[in-house]
Amino acid sequence: MDKRIKIGLVANEFFDLSSGRMGGFGWASRQVANCFGSDSEALRRNRNLGIDVVFLAGETYAKPGQLVDKIHNTPIILRDRNRLEYCRRIWAEGFDLILSIDYRPSYRYLFWLLPRTPIIVWVRDPRPPEDMAKINTARIPGFEDIQPQGLKSADCTSLAGVVNVSKWLRRPVLFATPAPFLKDKVLGTYGVQPPEVTFLPNIIDLEPGEVVKSEKPTVVFLARLDPYKRPWLFAELARHFPDVEFIFLGKPHFEGKGAWEPNSLPNNVRLMGHVDGEEKVRILSEAWVLINTSIHEGLAVSFQEALKCETPLLSCLDPENVVSRFGIYVGRYDGTGMEAIPKFVEGLKTLLEDKELRTRLGKEGRKWVTENHNQERFVKVFYEMCRNVGVSV
Repeated sequence: MDKRIKIGLVANEFFDLSSGRMGGFGWASRQVANCFGSDSEALRRNRNLGIDVVFLAGETYAKPGQLVDKIHNTPIILRDRNRLEYCRRIWAEGFDLILSIDYRPSYRYLFWLLPRTPIIVWVRDPRPPEDMAKINTARIPGFEDIQPQGLKSADCTSLAGVVNVSKWLRRPVLFATPAPFLKDKVLGTYGVQPPEVTFLPNIIDLEPGEVVKSEKPTVVFLARLDPYKRPWLFAELARHFPDVEFIFLGKPHFEGKGAWEPNSLPNNVRLMGHVDGEEKVRILSEAWVLINTSIHEGLAVSFQEALKCETPLLSCLDPENVVSRFGIYVGRYDGTGMEAIPKFVEGLKTLLEDKELRTRLGKEGRKWVTENHNQERFVKVFYEMCRNVGVSV
């Protein structure tokens, strides 16, 4: 292969406990890096894809003496308060393309350091004003007078300025999303309406093999234990099903006032913290249902990972109609969400008692994920987008 593409992947997290949050943006960053060969096995398998990835931290500054040069075996450049040195490092890389994992205002500085480098914005969690208003209603039961941590959404309309000036500079800026329904949220979130938003799928690479469910019914919550995910609903639901094991997979990002603390939990609730790899696949494959209680999601990766493991969904959100197709949607509930408990009880009872329904929904969900959100399709679409901005291997 004559030429390789060097991508500067901009994100505010990288799915690494040592570098901050463990969220969807970081997960997407890791998946892209793994796809194009960040680890030795992937490198041997995918070297011929012709793409090299460098992580560019959109928010995190290097601390004095900090020697973080790789995450997930992928080079990373943290922000540096020595601006001249930072600029030199960025320019020395010779990036062919910027892949922006969604957008935050802090990314602009990087975009202007590379004023002619094409940009692909992978829109993952757009929050127009109506979504922000809904999120801001979230409250922790018993603490309704306190604003929970983690609800504030950044004003991302400055991306419109980047797009408009890029037109004068003849710098292509393309938009993509893993869920077509998110197209309608682009204008309200970023202040710009692109002529096209390309479907760029997630890379769901879990390989559960033949799925065998647990003998005793188990249900799973897979997310950070933060207020906008409303984990207290999962714990409350457990009180209605004492013979069912409820498993929390995830850690809280926030502490102190305005954070949720998992105290006085029912005996049938297990806190397992952050779980990944084979252990996560095992737990999701054995689970009977994945329960999501968030006040807001884009297309939750947890939905897709659960469905890949043939585990149906129960949620008060229905992005892309995924929940109503492969599980039970209980309806929208704002605020604390406690009013949703009767509907959650009803939905979970239905899924637990109807094995045929659970099995059918799980298998149909796995088929949908396998056919639509895989590495092969991601690479094909990504190559097409690269060609569209004049970058090719």
